[in-house]
Amino acid sequence: MSSVVPEGWEQALIRDIGSFFGGLTGKTAKDFGDGHPFLTYMQVFLQKTSDKERVNFVSINESEKQNRVDYGDILFTTSSETPNEIGMTAVFLEKDWSPYLNSFCFGLRVEAPSSIDPLFAKYVLRGDKFREDMRPLAQGSTRFNLSKGNLAKLNLLLPSLPEQKKIASILTSVDEVIENTQKQIDKLQDLKKATMNELLTKGIGHTEFKDSELGQIPKSWEVVRFQEVFESYTYGPRFSSKDYSPIGNVKTIRGTDLTKDWCINYKQVPLAELDEKVVLQHRLKENDVVMITTADCGFSAVFKEQSIPFIASAYAIRLRPTLRIDSSFCVCYLQTSIAKNQIEKYERKGTVSNLPGSDVMNVKLPLPSLDEQSGIVSALTSIDTNISNNLEKLHQTQSLKKSLMQDLLTGKVRVTVN
Repeated sequence: MSSVVPEGWEQALIRDIGSFFGGLTGKTAKDFGDGHPFLTYMQVFLQKTSDKERVNFVSINESEKQNRVDYGDILFTTSSETPNEIGMTAVFLEKDWSPYLNSFCFGLRVEAPSSIDPLFAKYVLRGDKFREDMRPLAQGSTRFNLSKGNLAKLNLLLPSLPEQKKIASILTSVDEVIENTQKQIDKLQDLKKATMNELLTKGIGHTEFKDSELGQIPKSWEVVRFQEVFESYTYGPRFSSKDYSPIGNVKTIRGTDLTKDWCINYKQVPLAELDEKVVLQHRLKENDVVMITTADCGFSAVFKEQSIPFIASAYAIRLRPTLRIDSSFCVCYLQTSIAKNQIEKYERKGTVSNLPGSDVMNVKLPLPSLDEQSGIVSALTSIDTNISNNLEKLHQTQSLKKSLMQDLLTGKVRVTVN
């Protein structure tokens, strides 16, 4: 970034803004669990210092001299496993309580009259320029630490207080959109979970139920094993890393290519160059289920892409459905606790868990008619679509915030102050 100071802005050393204070001292394990609230390392790291639900507690005698955190205090993490995460900051913005601070952080108490607005400080100290200036201060080899003396010599680029407040107001409004969007996503994910559990045990419009080995299910449903609704299971072929090629003839789906919402991220699936007979033998067809059988055992997705050949990797199996089952219904069922408990029972525990394909075929599931399976999938897909739309909005707003921070915190774009 440019070192030119925008007109009307000034550079201020950290040491000229305020004075440092430490976190808790002289405490042992027996002192924690009850007593007074203190802000944890992760609260500072994640900028969650206003969340009273996240605090821990410590016993403190009246005779002790421990530092409390006050409104406007700037908090720093003192150590990290990587130099990129050293000195992560949070600004304490609460006026109705004054907690203590954990021993792996320290604070900077801004002197009055202040040259920096607390809300502006929240953003500028997480801006790209300050983070770039912070990284060279990391000291250590296996764990990195931050020296107050070195930190004190860093510069901040500060506009006038009215301009700081306007910049902070703009970024705060963007943060509010991000927070509200995330809350909506969380609600939709909770709704999906509740709807999934309801539909996969009670179905759609049923009034008569029966007891089964999987619990109570609609009277018209049956309990079947995977071997009754899938033609076969097939492990992916084994090949070495040298077979991966940007000009390969097949894409190979690994566990890391499945997304958190149980879909396949086709864009990141790598290419490999394999024998055509191997590709033909293992090639996935539309609606095949790909199930991970190592580490994230049971994690699955329905294959839909047909543009070029795809296969499952050696650490996954291909399940080919019969006409009795909707593959998407199966993947929805695999996300329930009933299915996960069965998968866990069949897992071979070790350094890395393993799930034999032969045992997968013994997993039981409640089976409605194909029409009802499709209805259940449709109901859940509508929620998924809503989640995806909100995720896209979230990512766009996060990108907007990043762009605004780069422009506003460096003076590249100036704001109008009334």
